[in-house]
Amino acid sequence: MDLNLRVFTPVGIALDTRVHQIDFEAIDGFYTLLPRHTDMISALKAGILTYTIDNQKFYIACNKGVLVKKNDVVSVSTPLAVLGTDLKELEQKIATDFKAVEQERKEVNLTMAKLELGLAKGIMSLKQGGVSDGTL
Repeated sequence: MDLNLRVFTPVGIALDTRVHQIDFEAIDGFYTLLPRHTDMISALKAGILTYTIDNQKFYIACNKGVLVKKNDVVSVSTPLAVLGTDLKELEQKIATDFKAVEQERKEVNLTMAKLELGLAKGIMSLKQGGVSDGTL
């Protein structure tokens, strides 16, 4: 008996395969899932999820996410998943790709904050400029 591992990203399904074992780190610790383990939901930390097929290990670098196990199906939803068989190579890819994504997210958040500030200042200046029809 095996588990069906499905990994979803915003752009589609990154993986859909039968596995014997899944090891991952959640926000509350490390876990190993085997067939017949209890169903669960867990928030994943950014890191590497390991799965085993025929005694061979494979790796998925996940940039946080959610793991749901129901019966023999394990679904992982993550914003970014990088699959690999070489752990060192995957760790290097994480160091560059995930940092780039995080930097881009910070830049988007900063731009949004500036836009919100500009909008608030514009509304305040309209209110102070004598607009009194009650629309603002």
